[in-house]
Amino acid sequence: MDPSKFASTFAPYVRASSSLPKSKRPWFSTLPASSSYQSGAVPTFSSSAMGGIGAMEEIDTAAQMWETRFHWRVDVCAAVTYLGGPITALLFLILETSNDYIRFHAYQSALLTSPLLLLRILASFIFPSWLQTTITIMLLISAVGMGIRAYRDATQNALSRYELPYIGEMADRWVGEE
Repeated sequence: MDPSKFASTFAPYVRASSSLPKSKRPWFSTLPASSSYQSGAVPTFSSSAMGGIGAMEEIDTAAQMWETRFHWRVDVCAAVTYLGGPITALLFLILETSNDYIRFHAYQSALLTSPLLLLRILASFIFPSWLQTTITIMLLISAVGMGIRAYRDATQNALSRYELPYIGEMADRWVGEE
């Protein structure tokens, strides 16, 4: 290749013309910073558009259903209570004190997975390996299935609780007594 022809096909730099059309929207909002939700301001719920007097209490109770102490989504917390077995159920029972939906699923997870885990531990001493594997698969399928069910109930069914027979009734009673 001839060095004199190297880069001879490139066009020279040309400064952009100021005749380009300008954007009709400003880059930043022209609203005052205190009233813009995007700027970090807290929206007011007591306006007449939200129902006026008494609307604040309805919003507070509706918002508390979705609040968690961990600042995670409720559906994720409910699913995690099952996925870690009795350990995560106990952690959520100790640490999550404000959301009844998560506490219900933590109780139900503890009541479901603890006996299955104890059965699996006892099976390791007594039963043959194929039965141990069967119990382990039962434990995993029940935990993952209930985690998926809790996640779906929170996202699609507006926090409806799926109660297992006997266990769910007990968990619901314990959450109600708190």
